[in-house]
Amino acid sequence: MLSFFKNGLSLKTQVYGLIIVISLISFCVRVLTDVDTTRQYLQTQMGSHAQDTATSLGLSISPYLEDDSIMIAQTMATAIFDSGYYKQIKFTNAQNEVVFELVNPKRVESVPNWFISAVKLNAPTRQSELNNGWIMAGTLEVTSHVGQSYLTLWEHTKRSFYGSFLLLIASLAVAFLILRAVFKPLKAVESQAHLVTRKRFTLNDEIPVARELRTVTKAINNMVMNLQSTFDSLTRQTQALTEEVYIDPLTGLGNRKSFDNHFNSVVDSISDETPITAMMITLPSLANINKTVSYQDGDEHVNEVANILKTRFGELTNAKVFRLNGSTFIALAPYDSDFLNRTRLEITDAFSQQKNSLHVNGFANFALVSVQKGMPVGRVLSALDTGCTIGDTNTKVDKDTLFSVNQWRSLIQSILASGEVSFSVQPVKRANSQNKQCYFEVFAHFIFEGEKVNNGHLFAMAEKLNLTEELDKKIIRNFVNVKEQHPNDVFALNLSKASLYSTDFIEWLTLYSHTKPVIKTNLLFELHEISLLYNVHIASQHIDIIKDIGINVCIEHFGTSLTSFRYLQGLDIEYVKIDGSYIQDLLDNSQSQFFIQTVNNICHGFGIKVLACLIEKPETLKVLESLGCDGVQGNLIMPPSKVIKTSNNGANKEFTFCTDTLKFCN
Repeated sequence: MLSFFKNGLSLKTQVYGLIIVISLISFCVRVLTDVDTTRQYLQTQMGSHAQDTATSLGLSISPYLEDDSIMIAQTMATAIFDSGYYKQIKFTNAQNEVVFELVNPKRVESVPNWFISAVKLNAPTRQSELNNGWIMAGTLEVTSHVGQSYLTLWEHTKRSFYGSFLLLIASLAVAFLILRAVFKPLKAVESQAHLVTRKRFTLNDEIPVARELRTVTKAINNMVMNLQSTFDSLTRQTQALTEEVYIDPLTGLGNRKSFDNHFNSVVDSISDETPITAMMITLPSLANINKTVSYQDGDEHVNEVANILKTRFGELTNAKVFRLNGSTFIALAPYDSDFLNRTRLEITDAFSQQKNSLHVNGFANFALVSVQKGMPVGRVLSALDTGCTIGDTNTKVDKDTLFSVNQWRSLIQSILASGEVSFSVQPVKRANSQNKQCYFEVFAHFIFEGEKVNNGHLFAMAEKLNLTEELDKKIIRNFVNVKEQHPNDVFALNLSKASLYSTDFIEWLTLYSHTKPVIKTNLLFELHEISLLYNVHIASQHIDIIKDIGINVCIEHFGTSLTSFRYLQGLDIEYVKIDGSYIQDLLDNSQSQFFIQTVNNICHGFGIKVLACLIEKPETLKVLESLGCDGVQGNLIMPPSKVIKTSNNGANKEFTFCTDTLKFCN
């Protein structure tokens, strides 16, 4: 019933229903009218027959009304009475005495009682005065028997019902074929409109014959073509700007400008729980290759290194690689230096396999630096450059000293079995509003044996061990307890790449939503853009299933891939959250402003809302709102707040907050 009010009744169903109702009414009226007409005819016929019989029989027995011949009259009456068409024949003399009376109370057994009760036939009585000469001898009364009439009426009713029913079926079949031909183009228009609501813009090649549907189809096609043209134009402009400003043309990695933006977006958020480590890789033999062989071989050398770095750092969530100049690469990863030692060893092994006689000065030099909160980018680069030049003292690492894979597996399994999950939340406020939010972003923290586990390290190793899905399931199960406390508030949980592409996880989520219906409403999943781009086709299919459950989707770190936004077409998502690297220098960088404005134009054309994060300055907030962003997030709005257990009148609650004022209340 709720689905009916929400989705409405289709025009096809309404028309089919109307035709069926009208046909059934016509069928019933036809049968009832036919039965009633026949009943009236039989009623009249019985009366006429009774009168004719009374008149003719009366004339026949008039000569035999004397006492000595009355038996002849009775015999003549009996002969007619035995035909079964009469219920009673009675002769009464002038003294009002019954001379003879014949009665037949028998009913026709082949006619159902319910039919006899529903259709009333009255047995008519007709009479004729008999004379003996000039003297009135008496009155002859003839009453018709309704049994034969009921039998006739019943047989006629059955023939009428079956005939009308066959006509009804034939009419409905013809109507169905006609309406199917009429509604076929309407179904195509409905499918096209449904795809538009899902951000998928396709043209309908079948133009209906009906004028109204033809107009609607052409209008939707024109809208789709105009939107597609605008989208293509904007994506080309944005792609050209991105390639020119942020992308190294040889390797496709981010350039120095992209590195500076990303560094500035993360340097102020560094803490013990969210460390950042920078790794520099230099190519000391590149100049020799360019000089002694060719610049083309030098470019191949650079691309070899770039591909190795892309592969190794691509396995680490949220790690990014940049090419600063011809022979220098730098990577920023949200892990501490000890955790990255394993990655450095893997890269060293990969480089050693590529080394040949051209690399007279070595294949590559490494340096690692732990970035401190607020540390200037120049200081980081200087320390890395020195490390690459004089040699990093930590280059030689004993594999045995690293936390082993089996140890990580044991730790993760212990966390899944008995670890606790705590939460903190940060609101995403609606732009140009004082106290309304789009949703609350939820940050999960795993606690094992009383200590908080580094999320970056945990999920990076869980991904290697194929245990990320189980961590996501644990987060969802634990957060349901919070969600049940606040079913009307919108929350967003981060979903990993492994879970997004896992059919088993999607099936589990579908089944779990039936046992915990609270997650079907007012819940979002935030997906990292890099994860989404791994396989857009499969991601789109799984997003559709997630949407069908009732969970909306947001793409976070939007723009961090430095690729075309064409993948947005066809994704049924609610929000995109612009990567913080475009926010930090927004006031002084017109290119970032153009980028954000273009994202707004593209996404709003698809019905997607645009969010901006990492807002620290009022001036930045003002510019973002003027550029058309729908939601804003950052410490300026409100820093993340821990979810704490409080007691209110003896009832334990996970946390209490006033959503209208965006303030948490203890």
